[in-house]
Formats: sequence, structure tokens, C-alpha cells
Amino acid sequence: MLRLPDDLPQQTCTSLLDAQESSVPKLVLDGYLRREELAQQLGLSPRTIDRWEALRKGPPRVCVGRTVLYNVDSVREWLQSQERHPSPIRKRRGHSPQGQSKAQSTR
Repeated sequence: MLRLPDDLPQQTCTSLLDAQESSVPKLVLDGYLRREELAQQLGLSPRTIDRWEALRKGPPRVCVGRTVLYNVDSVREWLQSQERHPSPIRKRRGHSPQGQSKAQSTR
């Protein structure tokens, strides 16, 4: 059986993985979603994403040939821009609390 001397430095698995990750180049499409992935993330149908494209609404997209990609950061910004705050409830004109018209309530 081969035995290592106790005075050799021990490398952990995590330090080996960290060294490998730093030497691996970042993928070009890292941070982008395809149409199907975006639809799944938003809980929508891919056809809804297609409809948004046709109507020129929805998050910004990048076309590479026939492939449509969505930048994750741009999708997040778009989602924040879609946020709406509830408007205060306004009273309707000429509407009485009992549902009667003004003519009936003056009698």
C-alpha cells in the first residue's frame, strides 16, 4: 500500500474546483435564456412570448440567426418597469350608496 508522508500539504477538493473554474473561460451565452426557458420562468406559454414579439411588447431580445435570446438582467429590468402601483379608488359621479339615481334619491 502506498503511504503519503504527513509533511506534504493537503489540497481540498474545493480548492481544486476553484482552480479549475478560474481556468475555464466563461460561456458566451451565459446569462441568456431561450424563448422556451423564459416562458417557463414566467409561467407562460411560449406562444405568449411569440405574441409579445409580434406586438413589440415584452422584454428586449437578441436575435442570433433564427434563435431569439433574452438577457436575464434585461428581463429583470423589464419586469420592474412593468410594476404598477394600485391607484386610489375614486367615487363615481352621480352614484349614491344605495344604488339609486339622483332623481330617485331627491323624492
